[in-house]
Amino acid sequence: MHALKLNATVDSQRRLHLDLPPDTPEGEVEVIVLVPERSFPVESCSLRDFFRQLDAHPLERRYTREEIDAYLAEERESWGSP
Repeated sequence: MHALKLNATVDSQRRLHLDLPPDTPEGEVEVIVLVPERSFPVESCSLRDFFRQLDAHPLERRYTREEIDAYLAEERESWGSP
C-alpha cells in the first residue's frame, strides 16, 4: 500500500470531499484524517479568570519544592543524552 497526501474539504454537514488522482485503483482504502489544532474553537479567558478557575479547584495534594525538583530531575534523566 502506498500513501497519497491530498487536500480535502469538510463541509458544514461534516462530509469529506476528496478528489483522487485518476490512477488510484478502485477498492477498499484506509483513510487517516489529520485536523490542525487551530481548527478547533478555543474558549479564551483572561488571565484573571484563569486564576479564579484554579482557585475554585484546589489541588488534592500540595507538592514540596524538593518533590518537584526530584520529579523534574527524574524526567530529564529519562530523556537520555542528546
